[in-house]
Amino acid sequence: MKKIDFDTISAVILEKFKTYTGKEIEPLWAFNMFGVQKDSIVGFIGPMNVKIENMKDLKDVKEEKDVEIPIQSSEAINFIVEHFDNPDLKMTYLRQRILVSTAKDVIENHGNLKLKKSGDDLYFNGKKLSVCIACRGISSGKIHLGINIKSDGVPSHVSAVGLNEMGIENTFEIMEEIAEIYAKEMSKIEKDIRKTLPLF
Repeated sequence: MKKIDFDTISAVILEKFKTYTGKEIEPLWAFNMFGVQKDSIVGFIGPMNVKIENMKDLKDVKEEKDVEIPIQSSEAINFIVEHFDNPDLKMTYLRQRILVSTAKDVIENHGNLKLKKSGDDLYFNGKKLSVCIACRGISSGKIHLGINIKSDGVPSHVSAVGLNEMGIENTFEIMEEIAEIYAKEMSKIEKDIRKTLPLF
């Protein structure tokens, strides 16, 4: 495990393969697992295997109620983000969009290609590259972003693509770069807040 500490947020990079099940989106997961007692972004590589009971997007739950495991991938980059300052759902969605835009920039730079961003989803040549959810609890806002490394294992009704099929192999480096850029951006915002005079 590698931990990069900023003033208000830690970026944690796991070297071991780990499956994302949806339970990692629960509050205080990073503290329970890694002792991180501040805002955090945790990155790890492994399968996605989210059963319907662990999904947080009600629209997806309604549309995919007959699919036993609606979110699946044999191998993906996964990010779990948690912020404690204001568990406001709109703020969490705005931060989610910053994370997805950061991922888009990093992947495009590494692959010398163009992705399409639609809301919180990334696409390459019309095929879905990522899944993402933002949600909130009593004490914190949480985000999960999953980026396919391989497209096998994805539900048959989803037209998906993985980074490997796009010619991108350095997935661990990409994961670490996305996490560090996001953490730096959040830390910089906090510093900017503390230097800005109010309007009267």
